[in-house]
Amino acid sequence: MKQSDVFVESEGDAWLERNRTKLGEHDPVSEVIEQAGIKPTSVLEIGCANGWRLAHLRKKYGCEVHGVEPSMQGCIEAATRRVPVWRCTAESLPAGNEVYDLVIYGFCLYVADRVLRPDGHIVIHDFSIRPDDEAHVRLYEHRDNISSYHVDFSHFWLANPLYDHVWWGKGGDGELVEIIHKGRTLPVRL
Repeated sequence: MKQSDVFVESEGDAWLERNRTKLGEHDPVSEVIEQAGIKPTSVLEIGCANGWRLAHLRKKYGCEVHGVEPSMQGCIEAATRRVPVWRCTAESLPAGNEVYDLVIYGFCLYVADRVLRPDGHIVIHDFSIRPDDEAHVRLYEHRDNISSYHVDFSHFWLANPLYDHVWWGKGGDGELVEIIHKGRTLPVRL
């Protein structure tokens, strides 16, 4: 069974229940979006839980929002907030290419940025890894036979000269929030 299948089958709901008290309590992602001066018009959050962050961003910026979430309970709760959510994982994302100007990956970086428009931003909210740390895999502590990957995910994009690192900072509980900007064209060397 693939890890994404485990999250759709049961672990998505289990994660939601384990983390319910943290949802909406403090949001370093919304804070850094504001600090960076980003004013999104269309947001996709992959791993949106029950849609609480998307509802907040829609209220603050008047933007269009969509979520991706494997938890059935999360999708039901998002519907009560009138947040449209696809019940799936990012690997089966039903969105088209270059649709959003802000994509948030919440502890679930499984796909590249095919839905992100040129001049858009990627926000990565994941486990913190210090620059001198090596990437590593740990057994997922809440379920047997699946893994937790600890790497600096920004390198997926920053190895490409089309992308720029806009912001980096640590949140509580050893979390990391990074913002990456997608340029319109590759820089020209003279």
